[in-house]
Amino acid sequence: MALNIPQGDSSSNNSISQLESLKIHHYDSSMSFSFAKGRLAPLKALDIFDCKGVESLEGIAVESLETMIINMCQNMGSLPQCLHTLSHLTRLDIYNCPALEIEDFPPLPVTLSSLDLRNCSKIKSIANCNIANCNNLIELKIWQCPLLEIEDFPPLPITLQSLELWDCPMIKSLPNKWHHLTSLQKLRILYCQNIKCFPKGGLPPKLRDLEIKGLVALKPPVREWGLPLLTSLESLCVEFGMRGEGEKEWFPSDDKDAWSLFPSSLTSLQIYDLRNTERLSSGLCNHLSSLRLFLIRDCPKLRYLPEDGFPPSLQNLRIFGCEILKERCAKLTGDYWPLIQEIPEVHIW
Repeated sequence: MALNIPQGDSSSNNSISQLESLKIHHYDSSMSFSFAKGRLAPLKALDIFDCKGVESLEGIAVESLETMIINMCQNMGSLPQCLHTLSHLTRLDIYNCPALEIEDFPPLPVTLSSLDLRNCSKIKSIANCNIANCNNLIELKIWQCPLLEIEDFPPLPITLQSLELWDCPMIKSLPNKWHHLTSLQKLRILYCQNIKCFPKGGLPPKLRDLEIKGLVALKPPVREWGLPLLTSLESLCVEFGMRGEGEKEWFPSDDKDAWSLFPSSLTSLQIYDLRNTERLSSGLCNHLSSLRLFLIRDCPKLRYLPEDGFPPSLQNLRIFGCEILKERCAKLTGDYWPLIQEIPEVHIW
């Protein structure tokens, strides 16, 4: 049984006691959660959206809960310390809660399979949440938490399949020994400006989808990432960004062996921000023989494509923000048009 409660409505005690799914949206009046033991025994899903009256969830000790989604509760200032007692909770999403001021995240239930934190500007630490004990955790997302400081990233469970960190400038390290995360298939590290290196031991070995953007402090060049060892990798997106004065770019794009730095298993390759590169070397055609999508963007000096062209497998070529190449690849008139005209989809902006 599911119940949506818009502002101003109420329900009988009998109806509430039978709920399995409770959605409370756009409710501005003061609201507290203080349920007696067994009061909502069947409740499995709780979804609270845009409720200015919610300041705390301290009384939400409903052991049957499997899913809890909290979104746009502008005045909610804390999380319940009883989280770890929710012995059936598998999904916890907390979005857009600017007043949620947490010096340290409360311990999580070991049953959790998905944790998603987004745009919570006052969360400061997850050091004591015991995330390593969540032996069913599959997905971890932390987005736009500007005060979340991590000097030494806590260990993650080996069950993890997807990890996303985005726009968290105070995160200064990545999970230690993450090459032991043999279940990890998706990894996105975006705009975490203070990450300077990858953990020792190499990247997680079973990755299928890898995206690295905006890591302006990252020192090791692509040659040292160990990408060829990722024999399951299908999709790679890298934004190289602006390097310091006199520093070499991460990716030696004009090197004759440049494409061998990528695993031959790739079907999608997206490259951003090679600011000083003028030439893409030959060899892409032979080494990346399974490639279906190739995108290159914001490379203002780039004027030469690989002389031997692209692999026959390529279905989609996208060139954005590369003004010199835009002219050379123009349909019918560009001198590179004969090289790319057989590709089914070509997008040049």
